[in-house]
Amino acid sequence: MMIRTAIQLYTLNDFDVTEPTKVRIAGETAVEGVELVYDGHPSAETLRALEETELDVAGLTVGLPDLTETLDDVVSACEALECDKIVLGFLDEQYFESTIVTQETAKLLTELTTTLRSHGIQLLYHTHRHEFTSLGDRTHFDLLVDETENIVKFELDLGWIAIAGYDPYKVLETVGDRTVSVHLKDVHVANEALVNLGDGDLDMDRAWRSAVEADIDWLIYEHENPDDPVESVVTGAAQLAKFKHLQASQ
Repeated sequence: MMIRTAIQLYTLNDFDVTEPTKVRIAGETAVEGVELVYDGHPSAETLRALEETELDVAGLTVGLPDLTETLDDVVSACEALECDKIVLGFLDEQYFESTIVTQETAKLLTELTTTLRSHGIQLLYHTHRHEFTSLGDRTHFDLLVDETENIVKFELDLGWIAIAGYDPYKVLETVGDRTVSVHLKDVHVANEALVNLGDGDLDMDRAWRSAVEADIDWLIYEHENPDDPVESVVTGAAQLAKFKHLQASQ
């Protein structure tokens, strides 16, 4: 199955326009979907923009309180968006302070995954850098993978893995069967700077090959603080289009 491409609309977070306008900006590119950030039930205008642009929702990014305090509202939003993937976008360092704490975090993610499955929704955990803190002969992420067995799936962020000092392509190859989506976040590792896709240290060819071999569903571009958000979306989408062309030619 062909990997699909999307833009995480958080890339446009500092661009002062409405969510429907952000959807339409992504719709001007060649991507097939967008990843949204949960902010209550989607507006009629957002739903209209998705219909007009024919973009699918690759995932709905939420915080932990959204899942523990307002789960029914999140499920309702997914139903309106015709989205079957929720991304837990961040758990801070306190959830990975020690072996015991990481094991408890694994239990939490397993429970949330089981609950969402009953609603026909898949939970993905989005990685950052602190999950890759060393535990000696392995990392907290390795422990998280082991403790959740094959239940919890992941959205790997290749840029943050690289900044953490690990080979993101090897990580993807290792847990490819547990990875549903990949964030292509380009970085300058030496100074931990986030840059537009294609301008940093991310080996695009290796990233694409690893994604193909892992048979992921979505390849998603995100930049957390671009100087020019719209330019970042356009250039990121252009890089994703090159990947689609390579896929089609194989």
